[in-house]
Amino acid sequence: MKEFYSASKKSIFIPLLTGCLLLLGLYLTSLYSYLLFHSLAEIFSIVIAFSIFIVAWNCRNLIDNNYFLFLGIAYLFIGLIDLIHTLAYAGMGVFPEFDANLPTQLWIAARYLESISLLVACFILDKRKVKIDFILIGYTTFLSLLLLSIFYWKIFPLCFVEGTGLTPFKKISEYIISLILAASIFFLLRKKEKFDHKVLQWLVISILLTIASELAFTFYISVYGLSNLIGHICKIISFYFIYRAIVVTGLTKPNELLYRNLQESEKKFRELDQLKSMFIASMSHELRTPLNSIIGFTGIILQGMSGEINPEQKKQLTLVKKSAHHLLELINDVIDISKIEADKIELTIREFDLVSLAEEVQQSFRVTAEKKGLHLLLQAPPTLLLKSDERRTKQILVNFISNALKFTDRGEIEIKIVKKEETVEVSVRDSGIGIKKEDISKLFNAFSQINLLIEGTGLGLYLSQKLANLLGGGITAESEYTKGSIFTLTLPLNYKEVEV
Repeated sequence: MKEFYSASKKSIFIPLLTGCLLLLGLYLTSLYSYLLFHSLAEIFSIVIAFSIFIVAWNCRNLIDNNYFLFLGIAYLFIGLIDLIHTLAYAGMGVFPEFDANLPTQLWIAARYLESISLLVACFILDKRKVKIDFILIGYTTFLSLLLLSIFYWKIFPLCFVEGTGLTPFKKISEYIISLILAASIFFLLRKKEKFDHKVLQWLVISILLTIASELAFTFYISVYGLSNLIGHICKIISFYFIYRAIVVTGLTKPNELLYRNLQESEKKFRELDQLKSMFIASMSHELRTPLNSIIGFTGIILQGMSGEINPEQKKQLTLVKKSAHHLLELINDVIDISKIEADKIELTIREFDLVSLAEEVQQSFRVTAEKKGLHLLLQAPPTLLLKSDERRTKQILVNFISNALKFTDRGEIEIKIVKKEETVEVSVRDSGIGIKKEDISKLFNAFSQINLLIEGTGLGLYLSQKLANLLGGGITAESEYTKGSIFTLTLPLNYKEVEV
């Protein structure tokens, strides 16, 4: 514990000492040349402003954090105004036709933009998605009008008069900016649950230091004065903390800032997933029970056990029974898929005879095949032991044969079992209508039905592929249009747990 505390103190002490030495160096620079000090101070904040924009812009398609995206764009324009302010500062000689009023006007414009942006960012935090194009157009328009009002139209209010100092407009503006910044802290704290605790702390400290900087700038008379120096030092420290909050955190610990909203979404998703599971459990009972009752009762009536029925009644009851079977099949498939995707499906792995299972399935479909005039054949060794889930293997095989019967009106359907070195292949070949080449890739998509004229759920092959993957195998499909198809299930002879 002592070692941890000592290491923690050391990790804080070194950056703090480094920062103090850098500020001391800047102060000594101001004694040698205030112009050099001012340039270094402003370049520091400009680089950070541009860094915030670069991180936000390059992550715009990856993150779901409106506050960060909006400020990223805003600081690009804040940095641009600060850059022009630095070039316009007294003694730089870039704009010789203008006096010391120009950099003061640019300063106040940048601070208005910064304070308003920090406040607006709090209100768009809960919006679904900000429109980056509109924000860029808005800031570009504002910057263009601002520069025109200062350099071309010259209608921007006076902020500094040589020999007199700051104008009332400049002083009042600093107080207004401070109030806007204070309001941004208030609304930021009201939405503190949206931020990592440390990130929020750094943002608040940064804004408080910006307010201190603004208040310092209300007192100076000379652009080289002490209050100007203090104001710039406060600005440097302020930008350092926003750099810590956004740039450093965004690059080194993205979960604390860039994906904060994603973490909340994940929490909501887990809650929704629990609701979905409850719904599936409820649906399993509430829908399966009455459907089985409908199938049972219609079967009794069709067999004449409750009295004679006429041909039309028999026709309608057959349709009811068929529709109920179809709906029950769809519900069972949806439930199984949901269980697989929620990683809640249970497998019963044991050794069983695959050939006996295939014979059982063959017998269950023999009557249906004979009614359609089809031969249902089985080509397999006498026995073949497979260690897997018998029920799920049967489910896939039943789906293969069911599909083959739906799409075959002549010829034969053959079940073939072939043992390889470490795997077994179970294929079902039919002489049906086949599948076009362009449609084969769609076979294993959910709710994909190649032939809409033949009834089906569109989930059978999708579910079969999911089950095959779960059992450590896979499914392949081959087909020649109008000549038939072959669906092959490949499974390991000995099941090994796999990640799905």
